[in-house]
Order: sequence, then C-alpha cells, then structure tokens
Amino acid sequence: MRLKNDSRFKIQDLRYTMKYIREYIMKSNMTRKAKTFLSAVLSALVFVIIPSVQTAAQELNKDVYVVRPYEPTLSDASKYSFLPSTEDVESKPPHFNYTIAPKQLENSFVPNPIKAAKTVTTSLPKIYNSWLKLAMGNYNTPLIAFNISNLRSKDFTYGAYLYHKSSHGKISLPNNHKVPAGYVVNNINLYGKRFYPKTTLSGNLRLDQNAFNYYGYNTELFSVPFPDIDRDSTRQRNYLGGVDLGIASGNASDVQLNYNISASLDYLVDKQKYNEFNSVIKAGLNKDIYGILWGLDLSLDYSKLNGAEDSIINTIFRFNPWISKKSNDWHFMLGFEAVADHIEITSFYVYPRVNLDIIIIENVLVPFIGLSGELRKNSYRNILKENHFIIPGTSLKNDSKNLVAYGGLKGSISSVVQFRADISYTIFKNYHFFVNDTSALVPMENKFTGVYDDIDLITYHAQLGVQPSGSFEFLIDGKYFDYKTFDQVKPWHKPDFEMGLNATYKFSSKFSTGLDVTITGNRWVPNYQHSEGMVKLNPVADINLNLNYHFSKVLTIFADAYNLADRSYMIWNQYPSQRFNFLIGFSYKL
Repeated sequence: MRLKNDSRFKIQDLRYTMKYIREYIMKSNMTRKAKTFLSAVLSALVFVIIPSVQTAAQELNKDVYVVRPYEPTLSDASKYSFLPSTEDVESKPPHFNYTIAPKQLENSFVPNPIKAAKTVTTSLPKIYNSWLKLAMGNYNTPLIAFNISNLRSKDFTYGAYLYHKSSHGKISLPNNHKVPAGYVVNNINLYGKRFYPKTTLSGNLRLDQNAFNYYGYNTELFSVPFPDIDRDSTRQRNYLGGVDLGIASGNASDVQLNYNISASLDYLVDKQKYNEFNSVIKAGLNKDIYGILWGLDLSLDYSKLNGAEDSIINTIFRFNPWISKKSNDWHFMLGFEAVADHIEITSFYVYPRVNLDIIIIENVLVPFIGLSGELRKNSYRNILKENHFIIPGTSLKNDSKNLVAYGGLKGSISSVVQFRADISYTIFKNYHFFVNDTSALVPMENKFTGVYDDIDLITYHAQLGVQPSGSFEFLIDGKYFDYKTFDQVKPWHKPDFEMGLNATYKFSSKFSTGLDVTITGNRWVPNYQHSEGMVKLNPVADINLNLNYHFSKVLTIFADAYNLADRSYMIWNQYPSQRFNFLIGFSYKL
C-alpha cells in the first residue's frame, strides 16, 4: 500500500516545540531582558523556518511505501521539576504635571450677630426690718409680738423684741369649782452685735415678767361651800432683769486660737420680796495643733438668794479640758470636767467627757458610745422655769449626774429617712422630785416643794425623721424611762414614757399646716387621803394644729388650735390644763 506524505504534521510539531521552548524561557530565572531577547530570536526562527519547511516539503517525493502495518506508540511523559518563584517586577509610578487655578467660592449666608454676655449677680431675698403678730383666742387670750432690727450689714446688727401673751379665763377643778387660772407673760429684749475683722462683740438687755395663780388646791380637803379663792391672794408675780455681754473670735479656721468669753448678770424678784442675784462668767478656748483640736472651757456661776430671814449662796466653778479629732472613719472627743460646788459646804466632783462616733458608712450607719456627767444648779430662778407653782423662795440642792453611760446608732435608711436609737444609764445624786406641800403653812396644798433621792435611771430613746418631699416632713421621737428609787416610793410626777410627733405640710405656696402631738405616760403623785398614799395620773395626749394662709409676701393669716382632744389633763397634781383653746390672728412684715 502507498500513502501520501503530508508536510502539515511536521510544521505542527515544530510549532508545538517552539511554543514549549517559549514557555520554558518565560518560567526560567533569566532576567527580563534575556527572556525578551530569546523570545524575539525564537519568533524570528519560527518566522524563517516554517516557510522553508513548507517549501522543502513541496519539493520532496510524496510517494510513501509501507513495508508493514503502522503500529502507534506513546512515548514516556517527562516532568519538569522546578519550584515556583516570585518575580521582581520593577514598576515606575506614573508622573503627572497639573496645576489648580484658585477661585473664591461665593457664599450668600450672613450669620446673625451674637449679643455680648452679661454678668448676672444673684440677688439676695428681700428682708424686712420689722414684723408684727396679733392674735386673739378663747379664755380671753390676746397675743402681741413685735420685732424690729436693722437690714443687712457687714459691720453690725441690732434690734428689739417685744412679746405679750395673757389669759384671763377660769378652769373647772375635779369638784366643778371654777377658779381663776389666768397668766401673763411679758418679754422685752434689746440686742446687738458688732463685727470686726477678728472679733465679734455682742450685748443683750432683758426684762421678763411672769404672773400666774396658785389655783390648784386639794379639792378632797374641802366640802361645800368651796373655799373663797381671791385672785390677788393666790396671785404670784416675778420680774427678771438681766444683761449679757460677750466677745468672740471671728476666726474661720481652727488653726488659729478661737475664744468665746461671756458674762451674764440677772436679778430676780417676786411678789413676796424674795430676790436673787445671779452672775455667770464663761470662757472657751480651742486651737488645732497637728490635726487635733485642743480646748478648755471654764465657768464661774454665782447666785445669792435673799429671803425674809437669811440668804443662801450657791457657787459652782467648772474646769473642762478636752481634745477632739475627726477623720473619715471616726470622730472622738476626750476630756474631763472638774467641778467645785459650794452651798454652805464645798463638794468636789469629776466627770468624764468621752464620745466616739464610728463611721461605718458616712451619714448612713454611725454607731456611737460615750461617758459623761453633769452638776445641775437648782437656783430659785432655775426651779421657777421647771415648776411655776413652787413655794416662793424655794432653793434646792444641786443634783449631780455622777455617771452617764450611753451608746446607740444613728444614720439614714435612704435620702429621705433618718433615724437614731440609743440607750443611756444614769446615776443621780440628790435628784429632786416635786410634791405638794402638806404642811400647815400651805393649808390648801396648792404649792410644791422638793424631796430628794439617789436614783438610777435607764432611758431608751428612738427617733425617726422622714422628709419624702420639700413640702412634707415629720419627726417621731419616743423615750421610755426605767427609774430605780431608794428613798421615795415612786419617781413623783415623772412619766414612764414620752412620745412626740411633729409634722408639717405645704399644700401650695399659699397654704401650709402643722401638727404637733405629745403623749405623756403614767405618772404617780403622793396623796395621803388614799389608802395607798398615792394616786396615778393617767396618760394624756396633747394635740395641737396650726393653719397658715400666706396671703402675700408680707401678710400671713393663721389659726392655732390647742388640746384638740378637749381634755383637761393634769399639768401638775391638782393643776388641770385649759381645755380646747385657739388663737386666730395675722402676722405682717413692715
């Protein structure tokens, strides 16, 4: 058999071979220039060889003699063992030359001018240099109060205060006998202060008058007809005049020496011509030294009571050094008070002055403990403040709190609830109780005298204050007393508990109200007409209410109501209080 030889197979093989060589060159590690040169040479060879091959093929003898049948074979594949490599390609960033022609942008917006800032001063509220209060109530009770003072001043302050309240009604005793139980209270007070850069001078001139009736006679001693109680025969009047002078440092820092020195002179005289002269001089010094506040308090209290037959001199000198220190975790005060007491004979006392506050959480949880003591002066003037109805010219022994040990907890439950709870144990010497004088000198038993005892007293105290808003707040305070007497059967006239509630509420800027409730527990008083020799005064609740209508900034109309329960409870044994009484009036700022 004869086949025709075709040159196309040879040309195709040549092209494949050239293509393979070109790919091998491009994948080799030659430089770029070498690769470009070899590729150009190879392309030129292909361009020259292929036409030559085609020409030669045309000149060949195309007769092919096959001597045996064609047996196709495959050649072994060959692999190229080379790893890929990164190629460093050098590139040149393009370079441009350009220019920007600036052109202003037209803007039609015109801002509004801003006004210059002004300094605004906080104006102080207006004050008035005087005010007047007038009221009238049942039991024929007028009230007048007036105060006048200068306006704001950095150099001085001065003023005058006048007060009058009286009642002219009658009160029914347990035997339904109506007796005159009126009273009169008058006060005149002239005061002033002068401020210097480092010193403040103060002065005060006082004149007080108190008048009342011994209306509480023992009704069990008299049968019908009732005794004739003349208003003037049972009337008592006393006048007290006094002057106060003082000088104090104006230092705002404890680093400098602070001082406060004062002197008071008083003269008391009553209807029976008993008179008492009293003078008190006090001096207090303190200074911070290395973070500890050191202090010293001194006082000399002298009084002389002149009676119909003799006079009584009562003098007390006090010496009290102390130190105090505060930190974020605790506050403490440590000291003592030495006292010399002279009434006929001289006695000496030393009292501790110790107090420690432990601040677990500031203003939230603060436990405290302490020790103290005190000598209380019982001059004629001081006893009259405690009980108006004593025998004229009464002077009692000074009583001593030999030791007071206390401890408790104070703080707040939240931002609107504050609390305090504490307990104290007190040892008294020469503690006095008031009892009715049953001697022949007081046939109606309508005056009081004092009896003494050394007692131990445990006082449990709790207090809770709540202010949920700026318009409403109330305070509850309660005490329970546990007396242990030695000579007296009972702690005469002393209640076993006391509780008080005070609440205020502002309905609006115009209306406000206040409620005051005082509950006094059981009290025992001696009464020798009874088999047990004593009687119990039951607990009483004194409820008071006030209403205010603020008509304007200068005018307020008010109404005060007292003893809303309308019970005639006993103030002292045989001395009932007024029943429901009220005052209606106004106050005006001038």
